[in-house]
Amino acid sequence: MKVFIATNIVGAFAFDDKRKLVHYVLFRADPGLIAERLSQVKKGELVPEEESLLKDLMRSGYKQVVWDKKIDFPGIRCMYEPENTGKEALQQDFRRLALDLGWAGSEAELNKLLSDVNVHLTKDQLRRPKKDRILMHAIGVVDELDRVINTLSERMREWYGLHFPEADKLIQSHEQLARIIHQQGGRDEIKDKKLSRYSAVSAGMPFTEHDISAVREYAKCVSDLYKTREYVAEYIRTGSREVFPNLSAIAGPLIAARLVSHAGGLEKLAKMSSSTIQLLGAEKALFRHLRGRGKAPKFGVIFAHPSIQKAPRDEKGRVARLLASKLTMAARADFYTGKDISGRLVADMKAKMKKKGGGKSSGRAGNGMGKKSGKPRGKRGARK
Repeated sequence: MKVFIATNIVGAFAFDDKRKLVHYVLFRADPGLIAERLSQVKKGELVPEEESLLKDLMRSGYKQVVWDKKIDFPGIRCMYEPENTGKEALQQDFRRLALDLGWAGSEAELNKLLSDVNVHLTKDQLRRPKKDRILMHAIGVVDELDRVINTLSERMREWYGLHFPEADKLIQSHEQLARIIHQQGGRDEIKDKKLSRYSAVSAGMPFTEHDISAVREYAKCVSDLYKTREYVAEYIRTGSREVFPNLSAIAGPLIAARLVSHAGGLEKLAKMSSSTIQLLGAEKALFRHLRGRGKAPKFGVIFAHPSIQKAPRDEKGRVARLLASKLTMAARADFYTGKDISGRLVADMKAKMKKKGGGKSSGRAGNGMGKKSGKPRGKRGARK
């Protein structure tokens, strides 16, 4: 004899092929316990109530059960069938069963139990660690710090430039200038070899001790922001290599985190096509192109990748497509399998980039179709 087993918020039920209830084991009407049981069921685990139901079926002489999960249980044959008669019967009649079996005293009580269980399930879902979400916020902090630091650094240069304009010209790094101002103060106290020879002949106005104190405190804040930015960036590097190692190996930890942030999460990124990943971060340019107001973008966030930066101008598009295809594979490996295959992906990408570069140059030399070949092309060349 064969029965169909299904489990829901009320308990575990067994139906025959005519949708008649054969056996059942109810959950205790405790929202927290039910939520815990349903979470286990969703993972494919066997909960105590289901185990008790199987034993009851064995004692009644049943030898075969059909289920929506893969379970091995001694003494009874369990067949896997995601959609079966038992699930359909329970889905249609669970309210009637809950009231008839005395699990809930009324519709109102049943609705309250359903609501409480869903609240517990939602809280449980929120409590589950989602490191990609944390890294999304962290990369947002880095971007915001970059914007703020640039603004404050420009203001610092203008302010200190009134006193020592030569420093603004000679020191290009905002971070280095902030550190010099904070540590050494006015131009007469500068010990930097590049700057000290200009301090005596500077065209800037003199600052009082009070002025110097204020600008040094301001420079300290800018310098501290740089330290904070580096600390958060290092946190992202470590987290990215842990959460999405393949993506980090291909794109670099910071670009990987930025891609995940633009996509809205690792899951969404893993479901994207390579062409979509290639243009992540260039949405404004893409929509501008779709409205007929500009050229189609070739890359978005991945433009900062070293392989694209180093590629010749006419090769950047090809490199971006190859990089995007590998990023797609990396994101899917990180989300669906969790296996680190970064070594193989990186080696394959390098080999293909090298092959493409060589193939293009040899193609120009061999068939005369390149821009630099100087050979006639098509009918126009034939008429000459």
